[in-house]
Amino acid sequence: RDEEAEVNSNDAFAIGMLAEQSGHGVDLSSCYLSILGALHPLFSLSLEAPSAKITARDNAAGAVARMMTRKPDGISYDEVLPVFLQALPLQNDYLENAPVFRCILYLFQSVPTVIVPLLDQLLPVFAHVLNPETPAQLKTEQRQGLIQLLQVGALNAEYAAKIQAAGLTGYISHRIW
Repeated sequence: RDEEAEVNSNDAFAIGMLAEQSGHGVDLSSCYLSILGALHPLFSLSLEAPSAKITARDNAAGAVARMMTRKPDGISYDEVLPVFLQALPLQNDYLENAPVFRCILYLFQSVPTVIVPLLDQLLPVFAHVLNPETPAQLKTEQRQGLIQLLQVGALNAEYAAKIQAAGLTGYISHRIW
């Protein structure tokens, strides 16, 4: 809640790392509601927001992703996912794509009933981050996981038309290894 966007960015990153690294009997999920309340203003930016505020939003998205991955039952998906997805694709801090896409892949694997209904919002994000003409935004692990998600199983079979409409068909036949 500092006036300096860089401080907010650092705070968001730090709380995400704290949530991700908590363990060994330490459960921060009882604080998730307060943390999400503190992070929420970072997701409400105008199109003209300065770069530092956009970086803070990217770090907030990374923090929320780390929280969802670490303690998924501490999050109300119905409330959090729509706000989280509006921050995608990340615009400045592409390093935060690692936890963001680790979380998205985790959700598809573990609780598809909460993430598959949001596929229409996700496919343009997937197309953006996989586009070879945009700056490299994903680490190899996340890129391979995302391509594999598009290639394998029910997602490709059931939503092939949507995948094609998003311009992702080329990744379905693309070898990831």
